[in-house]
Amino acid sequence: MTVGIVFIPIGVVIFLASNQVVEVSQRYDADCTLGTVCKINLHLPHTMKEPVYMYYKLDNFYQNHRRYVKSRNDKQLRGEPVTNFADLADCDPRRSLNNDGSQSSSDFYLPCGLIAYSMFNDTFQLARNDKTPITLRKDGIAWPSDMETRFHNPSRSVPGVRVISDFEDEDFANWMRNAGLPSFRKLYRIIDEDLPAGNYTVRIANNYPVSSFSGQKSVVLSTSSWIGGKNPFLGYAFIIIGSLCFVLGVVFALKHKISPRKPGDLSYLDRK
Repeated sequence: MTVGIVFIPIGVVIFLASNQVVEVSQRYDADCTLGTVCKINLHLPHTMKEPVYMYYKLDNFYQNHRRYVKSRNDKQLRGEPVTNFADLADCDPRRSLNNDGSQSSSDFYLPCGLIAYSMFNDTFQLARNDKTPITLRKDGIAWPSDMETRFHNPSRSVPGVRVISDFEDEDFANWMRNAGLPSFRKLYRIIDEDLPAGNYTVRIANNYPVSSFSGQKSVVLSTSSWIGGKNPFLGYAFIIIGSLCFVLGVVFALKHKISPRKPGDLSYLDRK
């Protein structure tokens, strides 16, 4: 019962905090032809207080597949030279030119692997209804620890075929941090101003193909609270578990009150 008394208020607080987050999402791959630039409309029902976060969302993309997750070489990503073809084994089948047929270091992909090869490359611009552009900040979208220790450009003397021009690009760092579920979103930009309720336009360069895996693409605008983005599940979980514990506690208390166990009743002892 004590667990229920504690969990239910916590769940209510978390649920209310989640409901304070303003979030809008709009799918665009069905309306935009691949390889073109298109515009979609976003309607904000409520004012979004800064900072506002812009995400791109992918559905049915399994970044958590075992072969995909391991398809990278962290030594390359740190900017260190890799000259032995065998050291790129985890990157198969994206190690070098000619379908991995070349073992010359000058033909190694930089960086190798399926994750870098499949990097998301749609771009977005946001404007008000009067076509006034809104500044989107890129600095700070990736984890500082990633940028400090995990991603550094190789020197010009390192041979290879550049797949990614800038290893220190924060969009690239975000993409390389694999999602745990097939439907996920990644931070694209940060907006350092309030967005009043109303209509907005998103200009999209639609470059990333998703039809081959029956995927979907969406653009998301969201604020945050002290628990992060909009996620009512955690609040529901606390409330449901707390309610269950409280009800069971009441049931057992009534049972103990109505028919308590007799003290010292030897019939409860196992004589085997």
